[in-house]
Amino acid sequence: MSRNTGGVPQERGLTLVELVVTIAIAAILMAIAMPSFSTFLVNSRVKNAAGRLQQDLQWARAEAIKENQSVTVNLSGSPSAAAPTCSWSVIAPASSQAPQENQIAFQRDYPQVGCAVSGATLCFSPIGNLMGGGGCNLGGTYTYAAPGTPATNTWLVIVSAGGRIISCLQGSTAGQCQ
Repeated sequence: MSRNTGGVPQERGLTLVELVVTIAIAAILMAIAMPSFSTFLVNSRVKNAAGRLQQDLQWARAEAIKENQSVTVNLSGSPSAAAPTCSWSVIAPASSQAPQENQIAFQRDYPQVGCAVSGATLCFSPIGNLMGGGGCNLGGTYTYAAPGTPATNTWLVIVSAGGRIISCLQGSTAGQCQ
């Protein structure tokens, strides 16, 4: 049994000072976390954009093998700080479901992300490798980054002449995986 002095029941709860101190501490912690959270969001967009291209290139390669005819992928991009862009289109004669990514949709899905393109046209043969000639490149490297972000968050999509497609974080040497 507890003792009650003075006949008035004791109240439980927070005082106004305790509440203000708790809110102030929460605000300070959020202010510290916000820059790293926004960096996380940009890093995530860069990685997801590279993954999207890798997925669409793999679709184009599989479609070329499945339909036993060549499939072409046209890519363009600019990583400039003013207005980074990236786009690609897949031309698959036997399919009306070929993936496309225009600049407007790319910027809506991956704001502040751009890509640098080497090998703007890739042509997958019916056996899944790349064909050269006729404007087709025998491989390419596609570099994804957000302007102003450190080089440690640059993602690459690399396509070899044999048709191998990989996506990776860039290492200390430009154009190479970690």
